[in-house]
Amino acid sequence: MKIKMIGIDHIKASLEYREKVAFSNTRIVDFFKILKKDKNILGCVILSTCNRTEIWINYEETLINEIDNILCDFKNIDLQQFKKYFVYREDKEAIEHLFMVTAGLKSKILGEEQIITQVKNAVDISRENNFLNTTLDILFRNAITASKKVKSQIKFNKGIFSVIDSVIKKLESININIKDKKCLVIGNGEMGRLASETFIKNGANVTMTLRQHHKGNVIIPVGINIANFLDRVKILPQFDIIICTTSTNRYMLKCEDVSKVDLKENTVFIDLAVPRDIDEKIFKIDGVFGFNIDDFEIDKNELENINENMEKAKAILNEYIQNFYKWYFNKDLISSIFNISQKAADDTIFRINKLVNNDTKNIVEKASKKSIEKLIFCLRDNMDNDDFKNFINILEKNYLSEDI
Repeated sequence: MKIKMIGIDHIKASLEYREKVAFSNTRIVDFFKILKKDKNILGCVILSTCNRTEIWINYEETLINEIDNILCDFKNIDLQQFKKYFVYREDKEAIEHLFMVTAGLKSKILGEEQIITQVKNAVDISRENNFLNTTLDILFRNAITASKKVKSQIKFNKGIFSVIDSVIKKLESININIKDKKCLVIGNGEMGRLASETFIKNGANVTMTLRQHHKGNVIIPVGINIANFLDRVKILPQFDIIICTTSTNRYMLKCEDVSKVDLKENTVFIDLAVPRDIDEKIFKIDGVFGFNIDDFEIDKNELENINENMEKAKAILNEYIQNFYKWYFNKDLISSIFNISQKAADDTIFRINKLVNNDTKNIVEKASKKSIEKLIFCLRDNMDNDDFKNFINILEKNYLSEDI
C-alpha cells in the first residue's frame, strides 16, 4: 500500500527524548521542503503532540533515504541513540494505528478530547503546503470521522478526560484546591486556552500572558486577565499556580531568573509543553511543587467497563478502516466505473433519441448515469475485491470496446 509511519511516543520514550523530536508548525513546513526533494514521496502528514511525534508518508517505488535518517539529520540527533525509541509501522498496521491514535485509544489520557483537533490541524498544515495527496487525505478523513463517532457513542467513565482534567485531579491528590487560587498561564495556544477555561470553571482566578505584537490576533477566553509576556518572571510572586504551554524550543522560565524572585509558599509549576518550557531545576527550589506532562495520566483501572467500551470503539473504527480499504484497493477502477456509467447512459439516450426532446434526454442521461454508478458502487461494497475487478473487466469489454 506504500504507506509508512515512523514515530516516537510516551510508551517507549521519556519526555527527554520526545522533546528532541517534537515539531512546531514552522519546523514542519521546513521538514516538508526536505522531504519534497524525494519525488517518490507523494504526501506527508506530521502529528506532533505532547505524547508523540509521528510522520506519515505515502510513496511510490523506492525512497532515496529512509525517513528516520532524514529526521535525525534534520533534528541533529544520533540515529543509533534514538532508533530504539522509534516505532516503525507500514501499510495495514500503520493505518489501524492511526485510527486508534485519532480516537484517543493510545493516549496517556484514555479517550482524550484534544487529539482529534491535533490530527485535523496536522492534516491542514499538510494541505496548506500542497503535501496532502489523495490517499492520505481519504485515510485521515476516515480516521477523523470514525473518531468523532467513537466520541459521540462511547464514554470512558462518566466523561472523557483531558490533560487539564488530569492536572486538576493531580493537584487535588496533593491537597491543592484550585478554587480562588491565582493562576498564571504562559502560552495562548489551544492548550493554554483550554487550561485557562478549565481553571476558571473550577473557580480559579486566571491570568494569561500575551506578547504585545499578538494583541488582536489571538482568541482570549472570557474572564481571563492579560499580562505582558515579557513580564512573566517579574509577576510570578503574585501567583499560586503557573502553567506553561508554549511551542517554543527554549525555556520560558529559567532557574537563574526564577530563583531571584520571592515566590509564594507552595507555588506550583506545571509544564505541559513539549519541548519543555520550564527548567526543571526550578522544581528543586524549596517550597515549590513541579510537574511536567509525563506526571499526568488516568489510572485505567479506574475507568468503568473499560474492556467492553474498548471493544465497542474498535468495532466502530473497523467499519471505517474497511471503508478505506475498499476505496484503496479499488481506486484504480473508479475511472472505469465512471466510463461505464457514461457509456451506459449514452446507450440509453441513443435508444430513446427519436422519442423525446433534448431537455428530457439530458435528464434521462443524468439519471441513468447516477443509477448505474449507485448499482456498481453497491456491488463494490458487497463483493470480494477480485470478483469485483473481474466484474468491471466484463463491463468494460461489453461497453467500452464497441461503438454505439
